[in-house]
Amino acid sequence: MLEAERKQGQFPLLEMSHLIYGGKEQFDKFIERQSFFDNHPMFKANHDFFNLSRQDQILLNAERTVVALKQLSLADPSYYTPNVLCFQGIFVSTVHFAMVIPAFQVLASDEQIQKWMTLLKNLNAFGCYAQTELGHGSDVQNLQTVAVFDKQTCEFVIHTPNIEATKFWPGELGLYCEFALVFAQLIVDGKGYGVHPFWIRIRDKDTHKPLSGIEIGDIGPKMGYAVKDNGFMSFDHYRAPLDSLLNRYIKVSRDGKVERQGNPKVGYGSMMYMRNILCDQYTKFAGRALAIAVRYSLYRKQFKDDNKQEIRILDYQCQQQKLFPLLAEFYACVFGSVKIKELVNDNFNRISQQNDFSMLGLTHAVLSGAKANYTYFVANCAEWCRLSCGGHGFAHYSGLPVIFFEMSPNITLEGENTILNLQLARYLLKQLQHIVSKPNAVPEFFKFLQLETAKLDDVTSLDNLVTLLGLNCANLTKYAAQKLMSHSDMKESWDTKSGIALAKAASTFIPYFNMLCFVDTINNKAKDTKQILTVLARIYGITMLLNNMQGLLLKNLLSSQDIRTLQDTREQLYPIIRQNALCLVEAQGLSDNSLQSLIAPKEGDVYMNMYNFASKENSLNKQQVHNGINYIQKMREVNAKL
Repeated sequence: MLEAERKQGQFPLLEMSHLIYGGKEQFDKFIERQSFFDNHPMFKANHDFFNLSRQDQILLNAERTVVALKQLSLADPSYYTPNVLCFQGIFVSTVHFAMVIPAFQVLASDEQIQKWMTLLKNLNAFGCYAQTELGHGSDVQNLQTVAVFDKQTCEFVIHTPNIEATKFWPGELGLYCEFALVFAQLIVDGKGYGVHPFWIRIRDKDTHKPLSGIEIGDIGPKMGYAVKDNGFMSFDHYRAPLDSLLNRYIKVSRDGKVERQGNPKVGYGSMMYMRNILCDQYTKFAGRALAIAVRYSLYRKQFKDDNKQEIRILDYQCQQQKLFPLLAEFYACVFGSVKIKELVNDNFNRISQQNDFSMLGLTHAVLSGAKANYTYFVANCAEWCRLSCGGHGFAHYSGLPVIFFEMSPNITLEGENTILNLQLARYLLKQLQHIVSKPNAVPEFFKFLQLETAKLDDVTSLDNLVTLLGLNCANLTKYAAQKLMSHSDMKESWDTKSGIALAKAASTFIPYFNMLCFVDTINNKAKDTKQILTVLARIYGITMLLNNMQGLLLKNLLSSQDIRTLQDTREQLYPIIRQNALCLVEAQGLSDNSLQSLIAPKEGDVYMNMYNFASKENSLNKQQVHNGINYIQKMREVNAKL
């Protein structure tokens, strides 16, 4: 049914695939790993997975992790396709490889790296990242777990002083890990030295039971991440050796002398690493949702035209409005994430190899905004794709609910999105000051802050959309700055008077950044895909402006006619996307097994797929007469007495 749709595509599919994955080598590696998942019986799509108990899901996930470890390098820091391809459960080792090891590489001394790195990589020292507490998450500096140095024994006494200080939410803590990277307030001779990481054993090597003085468990069911053992942990004056403090940047001698060296902000390094994965790899889940929704919208026909022929729902303009702006935004985020990965890797290498922190501020700001923007987009995209598929979108066999559930937690974890936008806002204000005082110090991505106004003949051209998005963010940043400065108490103003304006300004930066990356991809990387990418980029830029043009309206930079032009132009571009929609989602190279959707196969009868699952594979139907029928009789008996 879909072959005719594929033939009408107007661009080379393989070129687009290479652009999506950042190059031919990366795409080939993706296909290679996907083939492993497609062909191994442990990873075949199992639509009855959600009938399993959480306990059985966790055990199945652990078994899958062992199989994957035998064939794939799950420690590969450059590519996390296993989690993208096997999304019925994030592997047991994800936090260990994506957060603990990068933290060690940044925070541990050379001696500690030599002692532990091999053990970490082969899982003989399997750990979790224990930072968040019951009472404090984003506010890292006010964590309450303490590590008090005892000069008599040359040990740190790790203690949970109150219920709020209980470590809460670390993945791989609840059931599996034997070690924990515990973030605690370092106290020496009664003086506090801030929050620092301590690498400590928390479970017995032989019995796997928590060590004396430590209480550990799983926190229970959650929205998403059902198979991840997010845990809790508290300490009762637990003693850890002197070398448990990761000491590349701070050292405590045996006699209690504290010596600092390097930049104290280095702790952000490992968290940046995980945020980069959220932006780079997990953004792909939006593409998965769009592939399902677009294919289903081509299979599904509703109502008849004048010739008594049923109409594919993707031919309806309202369905296109639901999906095409999201498709454009997916491509924008993909191209933005490629640049972000370059920034993060450059910053990480500078810090770990050269002790160079010159890129830290820029990288932290862009990554904060991108994590906030991309994670919200992915969850929102999954939800709209689910809604666009009508009733079948609600069923797990569609492959859509799991994307929404598994991606929604990312909005909060590794930095709550509002907090991250405010951190970006702080950097925007700093660069706004530099525009006046040190213009040469302003990074290229932030030079748009010098914009005041623009006279544009065509508000829908690529270059003018970039200008308008920059102006929008610049004006909102200046508005937020004025609001902030209008109060004498800056701290109170930030917290209670101008936070909304600051977050609003920051939220408009990433659309501008994405647009820059989109245009750069079109101009410098695309060849025979330029035309279709230009259409997508225009739809993206127009959509971002229509969604939030407050900064332009504040300065009367858009007229009512401009707004009508933006709306009309976007609608006029939809037919081009309609012709190429299937090819645009299939450029991701996702197999049917990866999509795990009965409503969106590459070819086949979607209705027969759904019926066969319900009638033959749904384990709830294995009993011809379910035990629950006994309760129906009891209900009748109760009702008879009323």
